[in-house]
Amino acid sequence: MILQTGFPEASLDLLDSHLNCRYTSVLEATDWTGLKAHATIQTVAAYQSIAGGDTVTLTVGSNVVAGAGTAWTDAITGQNIYRPGDTTTYVATYVSAVALTLDRPYEGLGVYPPGAVYAGTPYVFMTNVYDLPADLDAIVTLLNPISNLPMTGMTKDELDRSAGPRTLVANPRVYAETDDSAEPAPPGNAPPVLRQLELYPPPVWARGYPLEYLRNPYPFDGSNTSRSPLPFVTDKVLLEGVRSDLSTGAETLRYEASFGRELARMLLVEHAQRRVKAPVRMADRFTRHRLGRVLRGYARPGGMPSPPTSEP
Repeated sequence: MILQTGFPEASLDLLDSHLNCRYTSVLEATDWTGLKAHATIQTVAAYQSIAGGDTVTLTVGSNVVAGAGTAWTDAITGQNIYRPGDTTTYVATYVSAVALTLDRPYEGLGVYPPGAVYAGTPYVFMTNVYDLPADLDAIVTLLNPISNLPMTGMTKDELDRSAGPRTLVANPRVYAETDDSAEPAPPGNAPPVLRQLELYPPPVWARGYPLEYLRNPYPFDGSNTSRSPLPFVTDKVLLEGVRSDLSTGAETLRYEASFGRELARMLLVEHAQRRVKAPVRMADRFTRHRLGRVLRGYARPGGMPSPPTSEP
């Protein structure tokens, strides 16, 4: 209301946008722990058919796939499919237990004319792109569940240049943020558009990948009237910041300086409250044996710890 009175020419949407930007910058400056969140990226196991088992028949120039010995369900819709030896993957859509379609005509190896048939061939289903949390702003770390070490992050262009085709399933080693999920078709309450993550190599097993990320703060959108800024964020810091965004000339500098002073005062108060006397702790070389001592007891028959012994 104060901003609308001072800047009547500014629309409510514009005010919301500026408030959200300043609010986010304040929370980032204060290193608010509430911006840090954790989630798990749950992968889907790849399916690899074997010779003598279920097979598919693919025709160059056709997007129709015929299965033999298959028992497909609609769960395969959206998964990638390829024939071992292919240099590209296709997106499958379920038709029946023995039929599916591809997102484009099958190309084969590029050396056979349209109509050439690859009959009774093994195939692979795999998923290498996964949705990220809806409130994600930036990825901090993605852990490898096998080694428990951070995985290497790349851009989509770097991954495309380095990896080439995704026609090999294994344990993923790198990740890259990729295109957003599909825009929902109006009307209706469709799911929101989500940012997505690609794992490379495409995962062969179903595993959970621990994700640490920074999330977007709850935004001002004109409808969440029951929400308010966090208690340590003052009205003045938001007002001065948005006034600087909406002003021109010398007024912009004056309001920006006022925003900086109020933010510095907030940080001083916040950091003073965080300064607590650190407890005295023993060095690791004196304590790291304790866990081993406890676990050795549970190796005895019956799973009971060994009785305590006197020590000098």
